[in-house]
Amino acid sequence: MNSHAFFSAYRQHHRPGNTNHQSGEYFLQTEKVFLNVFQVGLFEIYDFLYNTCRDDEHFSAWLIELKGMEFYDRAVIQFNEWYQSGKQFANQTFHAVLSPEQLEFWNLNGYLKIEKVIDAERCDAIVQHLTEALQIDLGDPASWYKAHPALQGMMLQLYQGQVFDSLRQDPHVRNIFASLYGHGDILPNCDKVSFNPPVNEYYTFKGSPLHWDIDFSVGPRYYIQGLVYLNDVPANRGPLTLIPGYHHHIENILSQFSDPEAAMHSLREKKQEIPVPGQQGDLVVWLESLPHAASPNHSELPRFVQYLSFSELKA
Repeated sequence: MNSHAFFSAYRQHHRPGNTNHQSGEYFLQTEKVFLNVFQVGLFEIYDFLYNTCRDDEHFSAWLIELKGMEFYDRAVIQFNEWYQSGKQFANQTFHAVLSPEQLEFWNLNGYLKIEKVIDAERCDAIVQHLTEALQIDLGDPASWYKAHPALQGMMLQLYQGQVFDSLRQDPHVRNIFASLYGHGDILPNCDKVSFNPPVNEYYTFKGSPLHWDIDFSVGPRYYIQGLVYLNDVPANRGPLTLIPGYHHHIENILSQFSDPEAAMHSLREKKQEIPVPGQQGDLVVWLESLPHAASPNHSELPRFVQYLSFSELKA
């Protein structure tokens, strides 16, 4: 199979009305690498396939329009080389950039904040891009609460643009994730961004309560989630909250309840989560086993975040 054959199989898999969905590890791994190599967001590709796509040629044309011909051609070559090499990239090098103290904190707590990973200029450029997309004015609080078709709760389904790619492709960001994974065979995911305006008497917090982002048909993995604060996020501006060290306890609590949601309900009642405030450009990473959530923004400005994560490609 090459990229064009996979495009066809993938399109058929996600064809509206198809009830014969492939769900094996082989197909899911190939889908993951396809999305990573072509740097396409899951929501945007599903929206196209289920609502617009006519045929294989339309699928390829959409990818070319979305990414540009030069990027598309490079991605086709990389995807084909990956597929034909036995599903494993050659050992990719990385620089170990975390101190022993940082690694000790990570192993104990399951999360880590690394300060000033991204410069202010790039953070400001992303914030400007988001304000233009949302058609808001940071100097006009009344404009912060307008509806937008790409905004789902706090999550803004925007994936494409050089401003976003500059963070996903940042060498220092990659080295941090590789240092925590212990190898360099990783590719950046095409993650979304987030907009969290202040709550007031007319606007309530739109974020999810404490939760896991775990596929419980697979179970907890050593999978690292992350975000960059694009502006300063003190404790009252809706920072990430999480329960430190819960990767050491998740199996125990899951065994005590009939299903994961019942376990999470118990954790929400205990209110053990702590805020992780930060400054512009700080990167926060955490294991998927940690219960986490954004928090209500009680400050005078919105909170802006770009999510970052990488997928392992080791066989």
